[in-house]
Parts: sequence; structure tokens; C-alpha cells
Amino acid sequence: MKRRSSGFVNVDELMPQISVEQAAAFYGVALPELHRVGDEMRCRCFLLCGRDHETGDRALAIKADHPAKQWKCHSYGCDKGGNLISLCDLMKPGENMGGRPRGERFKAIAEDLKAMVGGVAATERPSQAPQPKLEDETPEKVNVPLAESENERARALVDLDAKFVVDPAEMPPAAASYFRHRPFLTPEVCRKWRMGYLPRDTGGDKRGGTMRGKIVYPIHNDQGEILTWFGRDPEFESKHQKWLAGGKQGKEPDKVRFVKGFHRSLELFGQEAFAEEVPPEKLSCGGIVLVEGPNDVIRLSELGQLSLGLCSNTISRHQAAKVAGLAEKFGGGWVTLMLDCDVEGEKGAKQALWELAECGARVQLVWSRSMHGGAYRDRQPESLSPEEWEAIRATLRPAADSDGACSGE
Repeated sequence: MKRRSSGFVNVDELMPQISVEQAAAFYGVALPELHRVGDEMRCRCFLLCGRDHETGDRALAIKADHPAKQWKCHSYGCDKGGNLISLCDLMKPGENMGGRPRGERFKAIAEDLKAMVGGVAATERPSQAPQPKLEDETPEKVNVPLAESENERARALVDLDAKFVVDPAEMPPAAASYFRHRPFLTPEVCRKWRMGYLPRDTGGDKRGGTMRGKIVYPIHNDQGEILTWFGRDPEFESKHQKWLAGGKQGKEPDKVRFVKGFHRSLELFGQEAFAEEVPPEKLSCGGIVLVEGPNDVIRLSELGQLSLGLCSNTISRHQAAKVAGLAEKFGGGWVTLMLDCDVEGEKGAKQALWELAECGARVQLVWSRSMHGGAYRDRQPESLSPEEWEAIRATLRPAADSDGACSGE
């Protein structure tokens, strides 16, 4: 029988003896506010995973009582996950390996776990590089319109959509397929929403460098001014399949990219439509409809329904307060949750329900994997036909006005 070397560290035996709080303290990472949701601990993402945006208050889900501390990030476009080893890799200073440490990095983390179990305190470790300041520690956060940015290059991006391609016939295969699978994204609709495909080759104009080769969308402020652009990789699915087939080697492909420094948790996609009085026929009897992505907002708009998008499957407290305020103004106080009808969407809906209720909103659910006889299981709002939307709309509880009548009729 082969004997283990004297330097072998059994991490499977060590992990159950270490708490998440202990590991964070060991690496000098300040944990954000923690929320208990069932058997999970939910919080804002605090990992050094290379994110370029702030996450929602409950984006990171950690099974704190699980022996291996299993976790998953539900931030839009992320979906990273793992166990305590992964957490340590994404907290430990130095170049991480995307939550999947190998070789010397793994050995170093194993020694760290051994030290934690041995009671070594953070102050007893050699000094390390200071941790970057998390966005939730920023006293005041604000998104400035691109036109008012101090950065000249940012100001030049206001009319980036002039370079977008909106005809699938003029796009590369992956981008064309993205639009053809969403026939409601006609050239006219794309121009209306100022979204489209940004070619990799834009001639001598270098604007929008990080967005090239992506399906690009804008986020406006309440007054309709563009705050930022963000891009969805049309090749994400194929890249992700290759990454999985390759044993998850290297950095996991990004699905969505936001500009660094943009505070996504402060805004809602489509919020500019509520700047002025909203025609009653544009609101359902369920008040304000809340969805995940920009395509969901665009599709419902084409079906005659105004909605707001989180650009995530979790909601921040700021977003919840904003939605609750708009619901009070336009929707009789009601918010209708319509996050994706899948496992992650249902988890996000539960979190959003709690946040919205704490902000004073009355909340109802459009669908779940079991509602409507399971007819919409694993569906997204963007996939709905006019007939399906009307059937769903008919089931919504009336957002009654003072006379008891439906505000959407």
C-alpha cells in the first residue's frame, strides 16, 4: 500500500472544522452583512474574483453548515461556485485560479486550512498586501451620465449605438443566431432601444473596445440620459461548453460585461419609461412587473406591458426601494415578480419578495416551475407569445385603486 508523504494535508478533514467567518478573518477579508435564508447564508459578493461591478446584497449563497461550505454566486452572468477551498482561493491575496486552485496554490491553501484549525490568528500571519476596498464600503455611490463624465473617452461613448449592426444578415454567425432566436428584436426595435451588435472591426474608431463582438445594451437614468453600455457575449454558450469539457481549466467565460466602476445595483433597466405619467394601458393589473434581463423588458414592451429589469437574478436594497416607490406611484402599491422560471430565478424571487416587502410593496408571483401546471417551467419572459402573456395577465391579482377598480383597465 502506497504511503502518503509526511507533507500530505487532508483538506476533507479540515474543512468541516472551519467556519466561513474564520476563513475570512484569516485572510483579512471584511464580510458584508449576512442574511440567513433557509440553510444558506446570503450576502454581497466579497470574493476577489475579478468582478467589475457591485453585486446585490444576497448574490452570494453559502451553505455555512455544510461540511465543505458549498457556495454559489447568483450575480448576473457569474454562476461561479465550489467549496471552502474555492472560497479561500478567491480570498487569499495573490493571483488566484478562479476558485479552482491547483499545484502550489492548492498546497498553500491546504497549509492555510491547517493553520486555521490550529488556531493561528490573522495577526500571527506574515503581512500581506492590503485588500481592495469593496464597493459596499463606499459612503456614497452615484452613476454619472456619460455626457457628464470627467473622462473624455467616456463622453465619446454617448452615441456608441451609431456603430451597432441591427440586421442579422450583416452579423457573424453567433450574433446572427442570437437575434434570429429572438425574432422580436427587429431592426426597428433595436434602434428604438439603442441596442445591437458592436462589430469587432469598427474601422479606425476604437470606441467601445471592451464591448466589441458583443450584443450591447444601454442603461439610462430616470431622465433618459445614458449612464453606461453593457455587453452580452453571443458566443458564451459555446465557450462555456468548451470550458466544461476541458475540465473547467482557466477562468470561466463571462456571459455579461459591465464597465468597471458602474454601480449596477443603483439602476433598473427601463426605468426611464417611468419618468413621466405612464398610460394605464401600459401597466398590467399586477402593478409594476419586475424581470431579470433587458430582453425580458423589451419583449414585454412589445407585448404592451411596461416592466423593469434588474440585470441580475437578485435585487439590491436600493433597487427594491426604487421599485416599491414606483409601484406606489403607478401600480397601486403592487409589484409582480416575473424572474426567470427556473431554479435560480425562483431563489432570486424569494429574495426579492423579502426585500420588496420590507420596503412596503405588495408582491405577487407570476409563475413558478409548478404554477400553471408547469407550463412555463424553465422559461423566460422574453420567450412568451402574445397569447401566453394574455393568459398570464388574466391571472394577476388586481392592483386596485381607491374605487376598487383595476388600475390597468
